Amino acid sequence: MEEFNSFDYNEEQNKPQEEAEQNVSEESEAFEEPPIEEAKPEPEIPEQPFIPPYNPINYTPVKPVEDKQPMSRGLKFFALVMAVVIALTTACTAGYFLGKSSTGNGFIGSDIKVGLEAKPEKSNEMTAAQVYEKVNPGVVGICVYNSKGIGANASGVIYSKDGYIITNDHIYSEVAAAKFKIYTHDNKEYDAEYVAGDKVSDLAVLKVKGAKLEAATFGNSEQLIFGENVVAVGRPGGAENASSITKGIISATSRRVQTTSNYSSRLIETDCPINPGSSGGALVNMYGQVIGITSSKLASEEIDAVGYAIPTTTVKRIARELIKHGKVLSRAKLGITYRAIDSVTASISNYKYVGLYVDSVSEDSDLYGKLQKGDIITQINGIDVTSDEIVLDIIERAKAGDKVKVTFVSSKETSKTIEAVLKANVGESSYTQIETNESSRPNFSGGENGGAFDFPFGE
Repeated sequence: MEEFNSFDYNEEQNKPQEEAEQNVSEESEAFEEPPIEEAKPEPEIPEQPFIPPYNPINYTPVKPVEDKQPMSRGLKFFALVMAVVIALTTACTAGYFLGKSSTGNGFIGSDIKVGLEAKPEKSNEMTAAQVYEKVNPGVVGICVYNSKGIGANASGVIYSKDGYIITNDHIYSEVAAAKFKIYTHDNKEYDAEYVAGDKVSDLAVLKVKGAKLEAATFGNSEQLIFGENVVAVGRPGGAENASSITKGIISATSRRVQTTSNYSSRLIETDCPINPGSSGGALVNMYGQVIGITSSKLASEEIDAVGYAIPTTTVKRIARELIKHGKVLSRAKLGITYRAIDSVTASISNYKYVGLYVDSVSEDSDLYGKLQKGDIITQINGIDVTSDEIVLDIIERAKAGDKVKVTFVSSKETSKTIEAVLKANVGESSYTQIETNESSRPNFSGGENGGAFDFPFGE
């Protein structure tokens, strides 16, 4: 394409550039500029009012009320009083619920792990005096009292050096809203607080704040043998007095006993005298190891020289859960009431089968709707049920959530095996915050064999 040159462009086509320039020169000489006229001022435009791009909002100014009277002093005082009342009510309500939720729970949540020492193999037994000297610092006196003047004396064993103390749950069963004073071997006195308790095992935990105590040494109760020498250390003469010591032997290493409120558990049987005030004290082997927590309530009134202690294997498991959860959560139950049918009962009552005659099934049991009254449980996990102790032992060794196989014969004499999940047997405590002038004494009498009670523990 040919380029366009603006400087060579002329209105007359095809003329040489020189001719065009000459013409331009001549035209320039002939042209005269007209005179420049003065610029006339532009007419003034009147200023127009500003019109906003939106519609203005019309409003009427609010005038203050001139006739309003100031608040009277009486009304101001009334308002102030009401504000104070509301504030106090709110604070008291919050304090009540905070106190209610924290009572017994101030020390809950710790995971205290106390080991059970093995019995020395090559060490000679100590004398009773040597055992007392070793264990005495770990045994305390407990004064249980309330503002109504109701009180009791008991004993306890120091569980850990930071102030946890093991005792019996029944020691405050007759003292509502109980408070606790602790007396140590060196004549020191401490206030203790309730942590948690459990009726089923008859164990409870107290806590001394901010104290550094000398914990007892706990041994393994499963290593006990029949006839082994033991001593019991407690304070039957009064919480403030020095601990006393009694001596005896192990009469039975694991005797099943129907205890408070028809609960059943395996305990250590001894002929050591266990007197009132010794509840919660220590049963000790001759190596200075605590192998049981004594209970005067479990001492037999009908048989001479028979006392019981809670094994340390049970103490360790229950105490840990009470301190960590405030209750026992792992303990299992089948959830039935029954009558035990042994071979003698079967012969007398003409039963065709030996086992557990089902009286009722609780609604929270996994057997609810599967077993009926009159059914007889003949096997648990394939083991013949020749006595209720067989089933009780199986349940006690299990944990909540475990499964067991239950074989039973129905009223129509048909045998069937079903699987059942064990439910949690969460016990309650005898401790109560409701303070009354009356005391209630629980029934500690054991029932006869074959009596109906909730399986495997209590009502």
